Amino acid sequence: MKRLFTLLTLFSLLLSACSAAGGSLSASSVQAWLDQPVNGTILPPGAFPLKSHARHVDGSGITRIEFLVNGVSVGAVDTDPAAPLVYAELNWNASSPGEYNLSARAYDKSGGFADSAPARVCVSQEAKEPLLSPNGGCILPEAPVSPAEATAPVVDEAKATEIAALTQTALAPSFTPLPAGVTPPPTFTPAPPTATRIPPTFTPILPTFTPVPPTFTPVADTTPPVVYIISVTPTTLYYGQGCSAQSGILTVEAFVQDGQSSIGEVYLIYGFTGAGAGGIFTQMTPIGGGYYRAVIDIGAQAYNFYQGASGSVGIAVDASDTAGNSGGADAAPVPLFFCPG
Repeated sequence: MKRLFTLLTLFSLLLSACSAAGGSLSASSVQAWLDQPVNGTILPPGAFPLKSHARHVDGSGITRIEFLVNGVSVGAVDTDPAAPLVYAELNWNASSPGEYNLSARAYDKSGGFADSAPARVCVSQEAKEPLLSPNGGCILPEAPVSPAEATAPVVDEAKATEIAALTQTALAPSFTPLPAGVTPPPTFTPAPPTATRIPPTFTPILPTFTPVPPTFTPVADTTPPVVYIISVTPTTLYYGQGCSAQSGILTVEAFVQDGQSSIGEVYLIYGFTGAGAGGIFTQMTPIGGGYYRAVIDIGAQAYNFYQGASGSVGIAVDASDTAGNSGGADAAPVPLFFCPG
């Protein structure tokens, strides 16, 4: 918990120098980010969690975060106005197939608000789970082609008949008849010996056993989780109208383990180096075996911070266990370049 508090304090100081957010900065100095879903996501029909962060440049004052679908509110979450950075999550029932524009709107104490950068998503009946479109539309990635079935061998029926005849001849019993006038030897059938079984006598002696209850003294868990950043792809990011949408997608995978307690939450924390934004949080998704993944559309946010300039994206992963301990790991910054249209 001490590490998480230190990270939050550092990111708050970095954010105080920021003049634009991952969406918009209104005259009321409110900033909002739509963390989930990212731009280009394809969703199956059904409930999907919308996630957002927001802050005020003065350090506090956000009272509510509202989620908009095609400009229409689908719900709002009240937040703590004394917190320097607030978080909200709301389930959206994506029941009708089609394309939608999603955004988050944050309100301050005075009624001022700001919207996040929009994310264009698609709801498809063909999707079984959330995934990124290869072209930003509703076309699903192609499934791998299954290998062709093996050709059945051709059976030579004439050869099979010949083999069966030879086998039958080889297995036939051999018999040589006796010559005339020769008496066959007498047959003898041995009589099996008779035996009377005498059962053994046995008197069991029951063992004596006095159970001793085990003693157990619980040990308090004060060890933080161990965090390893497994991969950061791609190694270079791009943004701007001259780049493809995929060149701005950042994927981070991490491995988290704890020897005593179970893992509570795992967050990816990223920021635009030198632009005053270093504390953007997004919850990482467990993918099994202690591994977690987060996919961020850096290209959709970068212009608000660099305005056409190049820079880099700082990356850290922070995890907490159910005993209240937290640990983390940092990765090398990823270079970010502008592609003019």
